[in-house]
Amino acid sequence: MKIIVSTFLVLTTAAAQADSVDSTLDFHLTKQFDSSIDNGGKVELSRYGAELRLNYHVTDEDDLQFRFQYQRDDWNFSGTTGLGNDDPWDLVTTMDLALQWTHQLQEKTQIFGGPIIKWSSDSGAAQSNSDVFGGMIGFVHVYSDTLTFGGGIGVIEALDDDDRLFPILVLDWKLSDEVTLTSDLATRYGSRLGVELVWKPREDWSLGAGISYDYSRFRLDDSGYAPEGVGEATSLPLQVRATYHPTPNVSITLLGGVVLGGELSVYDATGVNIESENYDSAGEIGILARIKF
Repeated sequence: MKIIVSTFLVLTTAAAQADSVDSTLDFHLTKQFDSSIDNGGKVELSRYGAELRLNYHVTDEDDLQFRFQYQRDDWNFSGTTGLGNDDPWDLVTTMDLALQWTHQLQEKTQIFGGPIIKWSSDSGAAQSNSDVFGGMIGFVHVYSDTLTFGGGIGVIEALDDDDRLFPILVLDWKLSDEVTLTSDLATRYGSRLGVELVWKPREDWSLGAGISYDYSRFRLDDSGYAPEGVGEATSLPLQVRATYHPTPNVSITLLGGVVLGGELSVYDATGVNIESENYDSAGEIGILARIKF
């Protein structure tokens, strides 16, 4: 954790001293309603957090982006049977730091890459074995006035498991003057990857509908259901949202939807899977805010 905080302070201080820095600050608060777990019990989830992005224009061809995200996932298990009764974790805290370099390779083509540092653990877990490191690389190409497409690959350590590969998608497809299909989710937070169809009927309003993949893996506490083990949660959130832009630099988003394909897994301290269970689809609501400065 000290590595994450120290690195973040160095990078943000350097960027703050630059003349050409664009900054974005995002906040989110969401509620996933209770849902039945296949082997017994119920689960619900409240999330809140913030993300800071600093975009530094180094040269005409090179940009640097520093991203720091802080999130808390407050899980509530209940019931007298199954995973609900086991109560494998409760409050998961995640810090995520990434540095991305983007280079204008040709007039319409960019390449990007950089390191990732992440720390994620349940309350009471030892911080010394919750850090993971990784990196990413990819490209973006402007095919026309209406289509920008790119992709890449990322790799990051997985707690007590093999390194995890994940895809990177960059998409901005303007279907009409008001409608766009994009991978830049307005409801993005955590480690989500997906696409969203956006309709902008007015300058100060936009509406969207999208689907994403949500993944988290974290260290468990040292005295609970699986001491010093690992928890993992995955799902497919399907969301609709409405965003109001009172000024060009401020936006407020209300979202609602359903979380599909939810799965919860518990691994012991040796990496052996103790339990993996699905849970029923669950409703979700939330509010997000963005400030650019």
